[in-house]
Amino acid sequence: MKYTILGTGAIGGYYGGMLRKSGLPVDFLARSDYQHIKEHGLTIDSIRGDFILRELDVYDSVQNLPDTDVVIVSMKTTANENLSELLLPIVKEGTVIFVLQNGLGMEEELQEQFPHAVVVGGMCFICSQKRGPGYIVHLDKGPITAAPLHESDFPIVEKMQSDFVQAGIEMTLNRNLNHARWGKLLWNIPFNGLSVVLNANTKEIMDNPYGLSLTQKLMEEVSRGASACGCNLPSGSIAGMLESTHTMAPYDPSMKLDYDHKRPMEVEYMYRKPLQEARKNGADLPLVEALADQLSFLNQMVEVPV
Repeated sequence: MKYTILGTGAIGGYYGGMLRKSGLPVDFLARSDYQHIKEHGLTIDSIRGDFILRELDVYDSVQNLPDTDVVIVSMKTTANENLSELLLPIVKEGTVIFVLQNGLGMEEELQEQFPHAVVVGGMCFICSQKRGPGYIVHLDKGPITAAPLHESDFPIVEKMQSDFVQAGIEMTLNRNLNHARWGKLLWNIPFNGLSVVLNANTKEIMDNPYGLSLTQKLMEEVSRGASACGCNLPSGSIAGMLESTHTMAPYDPSMKLDYDHKRPMEVEYMYRKPLQEARKNGADLPLVEALADQLSFLNQMVEVPV
């Protein structure tokens, strides 16, 4: 399959780079660092081995992108207001839109906008950062869980899995997208938000008894919200997520980096939409809502849209 990366940052740059390194055809859309990547390529420093990709097929406009089989959406959800405009020139009948974003509800919105496309969600568990133009640092982890919005599209996701595994990317499949999304929110909601309001990385949160207590309470609420929405997470999910975080390298989640650089934080899709879904199904999540309110306040204080 041929892939197009929409957002050559920490996520798209790493996964797109791995796919290209394996020999698969990959086009990259880049904006601010287009010229740098065009001239110098994409540099990826990874715990699994550093590499540089030169002479990439990189573009600075969606209008110039060739046809593709799979569009990987790896930009932040804060840019989703303009996402359909970006996708319009490249999404044809049967094109796969693979959404590597954090939050809830993105796939349903895209399917409504592009009913002729195949929409697939991707939940990445990875520590990766963009440190400069065309420069990605992969610190830890890397698996993806992929799930189609419609189960009838599962065979297409299996074809994608074959490509990703060939490229050295661990990919597991889930037939229930909503279940997979809530499973990722179990980590995203506590660690992204707490890293900002506590001004701490994942290790500092885990090593502090109060940080750990807050994390556990938030996870319990997220799990309760998931259950209300018909997604009963496995009984050991919280313990497993905490153990995995405890063993990974100290990490500033994406929301912390956005806040530190005065960029808009992903409050809407990561907090507000899950809260809305939980409330619609009879579950109030007061701790999650309090954390969302703090993040919205901080968003406004740096004069960015919520």
